[in-house]
Amino acid sequence: MNLETSSEQFNNKTLVDLEKTVLSIAVHSPKACFEILTQLNKDDFFLKEHGIIFQTINDVSQESRIITLTKLIEKLETTKKLDEVGGIEYISNISGYYITDEGFEDYIDLVFKSSIGRKLDKELDYIKKLRENKVPIDEVFLETQQRILDIKTDVHKDEATEVKEIIVDVIKKLEDLEKNQEIINGVPSGYSELDQMTSGWQKGDFIILAARPSMGKTAFALNLAINASEYNKGVAFFSLEMPKEQLVQRILSATSKVDSNSLRNAKGLTPETWKRIFASGESIANMNIVIDDSPGLNVLQLQSKLRKMKRDFKIDICIIDYLQLVSSISSRFESRQNEVAAISRQLKKIARELDMPIICLSQLSRRVESREQKIPLMSDLRDSGAIEQDADIIMFLYRDAYYENKNANFDSAGTTDETDVIISKHRNGPTGTIKVNFMRNYGKFQEQSKK
Repeated sequence: MNLETSSEQFNNKTLVDLEKTVLSIAVHSPKACFEILTQLNKDDFFLKEHGIIFQTINDVSQESRIITLTKLIEKLETTKKLDEVGGIEYISNISGYYITDEGFEDYIDLVFKSSIGRKLDKELDYIKKLRENKVPIDEVFLETQQRILDIKTDVHKDEATEVKEIIVDVIKKLEDLEKNQEIINGVPSGYSELDQMTSGWQKGDFIILAARPSMGKTAFALNLAINASEYNKGVAFFSLEMPKEQLVQRILSATSKVDSNSLRNAKGLTPETWKRIFASGESIANMNIVIDDSPGLNVLQLQSKLRKMKRDFKIDICIIDYLQLVSSISSRFESRQNEVAAISRQLKKIARELDMPIICLSQLSRRVESREQKIPLMSDLRDSGAIEQDADIIMFLYRDAYYENKNANFDSAGTTDETDVIISKHRNGPTGTIKVNFMRNYGKFQEQSKK
């Protein structure tokens, strides 16, 4: 068989021969059989009969681990599928395709790519039917995006790894950390005590930052973005509530230490103030922070945008403001709680797939306000207990001053409040509380001076 032939150019006979070759190798080569069974599934085969044979080979492997032609035929007879796949004569014909298992990886790849092509053609036909039935274009886009993204474009690789291989990487990482005298191997938060607890935001982690309204969630998230950019890390910031101009104005206030009210109304700006504004403006222009303020994003749109940002802007970390404003692509959920749970799971999946930390802001329920002790708990997370399960890190912001004088202006000048950053859950490290100072008029969180 000519392996240089593109899977797109296969005629049906060539594809059938290719599938017979893969199945014959699975029967006769124990070494190749494992790879074939883990990297393909029955739906990847063009002929239904071949899918049934593949699944039967898999079943025999699960039961006895050793595949033989006799065991395969016996299993097909037991399940009453032997006649359905062409009988003993057809199984024998497939067996005759075995010569060697050399190059079986290429055969797997070609079968899989042919499968992708058929799945894509099927979805295109489905989309055409939606258009013919006058389905609203917005619904077509959402449905299309979901179905196309559901098509896996990479051969499944077995993720099981022997511990002797993993330990080499673990020790190498320890040696590198010792050599660099550096505890941070993730994206730095910019707060030394927080980085000591987390070693930086880790790739694939889903991090929840939660607090009551006006506690400073967005301000703290912007501080994290600014700090990460100062370490030459790329930041994607999805703002589903606040327009990008306001976000950048807040960044300008935090970096220039110019009162946010003054920046809003341009009053009381002295030559010295303007000097700080221009200096900060130049600094901000060099930050690799990419802002998307599209309202009403669904989780698939967010995934698509983030994938493109990572490719085009070398993004290392994503921040989403905030979880309860992200929508799902389905309207079939029985409750908002179930919908948020699905979104939370999907965001965790995206963090793993794109190999980057995702920090997602979240609201807390009002039950906090009804308690005498106002310090937030994980059970206070709004809309879904599933958030607690999905998140690798759950952080809360809490400051006594918020409750001592709730009528105080959030941006009142000259006010600095001690704020607790509470890590209540940390899947791979310690929990605890660090204290920072929140400079309300600048929207800046600053580490407390060490005593």
